[in-house]
Order: sequence, then C-alpha cells, then structure tokens
Amino acid sequence: MLTSVQKRHSIIGAMSDDDEDVQLWVARTDEAGNLLEVSQTSAKKARRRSMLDRRRREARFRSAPFRLYGLPLAWDGARFLGGGWWEGMPGRERTKALSLVHGTLVQGEGPMLVVETASEFSIGGGELLNAAGMVWEGRSSSIEEAFEELTRDDPRWDLPDVFPVRTELVFNVDAVPASFDAFVDGGRWVARAEVGSTFVTVESSSFDPDDVALVEIADLGPYVLGTRRSYELR
Repeated sequence: MLTSVQKRHSIIGAMSDDDEDVQLWVARTDEAGNLLEVSQTSAKKARRRSMLDRRRREARFRSAPFRLYGLPLAWDGARFLGGGWWEGMPGRERTKALSLVHGTLVQGEGPMLVVETASEFSIGGGELLNAAGMVWEGRSSSIEEAFEELTRDDPRWDLPDVFPVRTELVFNVDAVPASFDAFVDGGRWVARAEVGSTFVTVESSSFDPDDVALVEIADLGPYVLGTRRSYELR
C-alpha cells in the first residue's frame, strides 16, 4: 500500500508498508495545478543525510568562534539550537552568527526568545528584525522609513497601522547591565547591543523583557538535547 502525505501546497513524501521500499520526495504544483516531482530519495538515505546535517550543526555550535549567550540555567523552559550564517568554501567555512532559542521553535505557539551572537551584524530575519536592522545599520533613518522600503520591495509584507516604538532595554549580561537599542511592537520586540567584540541581538515573541537576563552558555547540552527531541517528534 502506498499513501501520500500532503503539507500546505506540497507533497512531502510517500510511505510503504515495507521500510526497505520507502521513497521520499518533495514535489510542487505548477500554475496549472500539475504535480511536478522535484527530488526523490530513499527514507534510509534521507535519515542518514538528516543525521549528518544534525551532527554538522551541533559541531558548528560547539566550535563557535565567539561566546554564545542565552538564559540562565535557573530559567525553566525548553531550549533549542537556532540558526546562523557562515561563509566560505565547504570545509573552510567561517561562522559569523549563531542563535539559541528559548521557549518554543514555532512562533505563535508560546513565548519565544531568540538570542543571536554575531561577529558581524547582518540585516535579515522577520519583518520587525529586518526593519530594525535597517535602522541600526543606517540604511534607514527611522523605523517608519524602513517599513516603507520593506513593503515596497516585498509584497508579502504590509505597512503596519501602528509602527513599533524605539526604546532602551537594559539586560544583565553575565551580571553586568548592558543597554540594548530596542523596537517594541505589542508583544513582539527586538533589541541589539555590542557586547565585547560581538553583536548580541535578542528577538522576542510574547516574552516579558523583565524576565530577560543573559549569561554565557558554556554547556550546550540542554540545547542539543532539546533540538534532538524536536527532530524525533517530526
């Protein structure tokens, strides 16, 4: 028996009663609604590739060329390895930024706090962080101008009815108060500060700023474990 599994607008895979015959593919439909096969692989190869990718990701965090920051161990909640960016040829890549996630991996499913440490700041991310980054980097003179540029260049984003408010947030970083330049939009906010030779950027969804204190994360174990468990639930 062969059954297909559909997620959003894509056919994500196929399952067989015989594990050896399991084939996975990613496909999409064209404008006429015709199904287009994009790629196909065996479940065994897909699992092996996923495991290798996971190991590379964990190794990248463990060998980070800068300090990583997150919430203290006293904070009781889920932790995950986040994203990052790097450049260079395979095997000679230089890690530029890495983030640690606290709370939930899916925005809207509960409080989320993402803490990114970067040797260089790069504009990107969600709408609010993107707009804030444009102001921080001097590409826009105000958050209003940044949103106007974003919505003009990307039809997926709409100009907000009320613009985020720029303010200062003070968080302890390794028990030392640090001033963060922040933009607050209701329950969402983003904030950035230079800490030593790095940029520390905090992105929040429904996470109270009063509950934020950052410490250097020397033990990535809880983040690795949380990420592995999230893989198992997929």
